[in-house]
Amino acid sequence: MRLSERLDYPAAPDDVFAMMTDKAFREDVCQATGALSWSVEIDPAGTGSDAGASVTVRRVMPAEVPDLVKRLVGETIEIVQSEQWEPGEGEVFRHAELLVEVAGQPAKLLGSATIAPAGDGAALTVDGDIKVSIPLVGGKLEQEVARGVRAGLHVEHRRGLAYLST
Repeated sequence: MRLSERLDYPAAPDDVFAMMTDKAFREDVCQATGALSWSVEIDPAGTGSDAGASVTVRRVMPAEVPDLVKRLVGETIEIVQSEQWEPGEGEVFRHAELLVEVAGQPAKLLGSATIAPAGDGAALTVDGDIKVSIPLVGGKLEQEVARGVRAGLHVEHRRGLAYLST
């Protein structure tokens, strides 16, 4: 299942990149999404226009999913999100390879995130493919994963707007 979301910010692309690689911001987003526990690891690479970073966010979430899914995953799910940020090309300021996995389950999102100038600010765009490898119910579960990813991105966007306004 294809997922594409664009989040606009009233800030320069370098400010949005700084936010996305700020441990305190990412921890705030984990708390705002209702995570029961989390860890955030950020390893910067390069400086200035060559800046990049490796970001890993692990969060344990309540399994707010249909009963059919809850029987498969239990009361909680662990989500592991990995981003490899690098300088972009052309209009893209920064580009990241993105992998979101549900630990211990055959579910993942594989794609990319970009930060690019947009009007007077910047746009963070997430594109990827969600795959749940469970016969018969995989398509339905992919919809649930997409719903969860979109909800998390919108919480991140609201927290990002607050972060950038300070």
